[in-house]
Amino acid sequence: MKREFSDIIKGLKNSITPTDFFVDYPKVYLNIKDYERHLNLLNSLIGKENIEEEFIDLISEYPEIMKSIPILLATHETKFNIINVPAMIMLDNIKNRNFNIIDEQYICYDFIQLNHPIEDYAEFLRKSGLLGLLRDKKIKNLVDYAIGIEVGMDTNARKSRSGQIMEAIVEEYIKLLDVPYHCQMKNSDIDKEYGTNLCSIGKATKKFDFVYKSKNDNKIIVMEVNYYAKQGSKPNETAKSYIELNNKIKGIENVKFVFITDGKGWLPSRDNLEDAYDEIEHLYTIEDLESGILEKI
Repeated sequence: MKREFSDIIKGLKNSITPTDFFVDYPKVYLNIKDYERHLNLLNSLIGKENIEEEFIDLISEYPEIMKSIPILLATHETKFNIINVPAMIMLDNIKNRNFNIIDEQYICYDFIQLNHPIEDYAEFLRKSGLLGLLRDKKIKNLVDYAIGIEVGMDTNARKSRSGQIMEAIVEEYIKLLDVPYHCQMKNSDIDKEYGTNLCSIGKATKKFDFVYKSKNDNKIIVMEVNYYAKQGSKPNETAKSYIELNNKIKGIENVKFVFITDGKGWLPSRDNLEDAYDEIEHLYTIEDLESGILEKI
């Protein structure tokens, strides 16, 4: 028998955040290693008054430096599709009915396969503000600057890390079942492996976080896992989409849909979670895992 929904709400975990959650420093240092030498060469430009000319001379001698420029603009992209004017000029043109400005000024800068003269890249980097940063000595060392950028960019990955941590927790409970299982398995691959008909739920490719065969009744468990630490619109969307997914899977023989979720981010969306709890037979939390629910389904 399912627990009372009020017990589900009371048992939501305050956190699953481990101490090394905040920044993936090994990844940061690994990324820096790829372009540290180039950044040290670029350090020679700091404080130069004739910064554009110095940049052109440096790149002419060491063209391989160019592939390390994007990180200084806080991106790992190597192709920049831009409108080659500042935002204010672009908006003023539109205001003055020059509606072609976006097409007229479009340009792509490739920092791997250079597709424009170095002078054009220098102009772009001046307009971007990067060369001014170097000329005016706003920073002392580009390696340190890049480490800061990498740390900042890595914090954008925190949301996905929360999901990965939740998946890692659930995976440990699945391992205790001592059954073969798959991670991130496509519905088409599930059909091939287990003879199911999950492709019938829609044309779009769907991946399930975990898939395995139940020891109890040999039905195929297809599982989705997530965790919400903070409130937002995502829990509402998730609840609705998983109710729909559950209803589709109900009609497929020998398949059970299991939804494992947790986190205080559900509290502002408790009505949506309750709707999902009422509709989805196998909706559980970490507290249910602790009680051995996977061994019973």
